Amino acid sequence: MKVSLSWPGRVSWMLGAILVGGCSTQEERNSSGEPRTSYAEMAAPAGAAHYTLQPGETAVKPVLDKRVSPVYPPTLVHPGAAPVTVVAQLVMDENGHVRAVHPQASTADGPGRALFDDAVEQAAMKWTFTPMYVQHPRGDGTYEMTQKPFSLLYVFDFRMVDGKPVVESAGR
Repeated sequence: MKVSLSWPGRVSWMLGAILVGGCSTQEERNSSGEPRTSYAEMAAPAGAAHYTLQPGETAVKPVLDKRVSPVYPPTLVHPGAAPVTVVAQLVMDENGHVRAVHPQASTADGPGRALFDDAVEQAAMKWTFTPMYVQHPRGDGTYEMTQKPFSLLYVFDFRMVDGKPVVESAGR
């Protein structure tokens, strides 16, 4: 999709990377009505692919619009359960919709690991972002805006706190 917009009134963010991050905090309620607070932030992997911007071009950073927290797998909830960390790459299309979730092999394996990966995938597939745009100057004070696909890496921590399951995510 291409849109013509003039420079005044737009906020842009200089960016040369395909990986761009947003963060969000929100309090949600689980099925029992108890609060569950979580935090999400992008974690940038080493060696990630990048967009190369031409002189005068800028990229407009996508923002996390909708976030759904993963649910701690109920069959694994028990006192003293060890914390589990899942690192997953979220791949978004040019409209900011999550099209794939790839748990990273480098994260800790253990009992029930597939259930934690599934919980992350089920939740993250419901996330949406504002699109990432690359602005191409036209030379007359206006820009051509092109939406681009992008990916982000998130870290999800599953742990027990005071006998209750908690899921948090944060950047590394």
